[in-house]
Amino acid sequence: MSKFKVSTKGREKAPVPPGAGVKSVDKFIQGAALADAVTQGRGVKPMRLNLEIDVEIHRKLKIRAAERGVSISKLVRDLIDKELES
Repeated sequence: MSKFKVSTKGREKAPVPPGAGVKSVDKFIQGAALADAVTQGRGVKPMRLNLEIDVEIHRKLKIRAAERGVSISKLVRDLIDKELES
């Protein structure tokens, strides 16, 4: 049992008006992409991407990256760039 307790008795959540906090998709994406990414004079930091992949796919990526002499991260970034070229 924690020695810190917060009582919720007598507290009610304030009602949220319809549409409050809803942004357009473009603004949401722009905000997510730039959130805390700009640093003082150093430009924009890359965004981190975490995903789960099958063990066999990871093994193949690791082998391919080693064959090319690059990291898995570099290989995946290059594959994403190639896929998104239009």
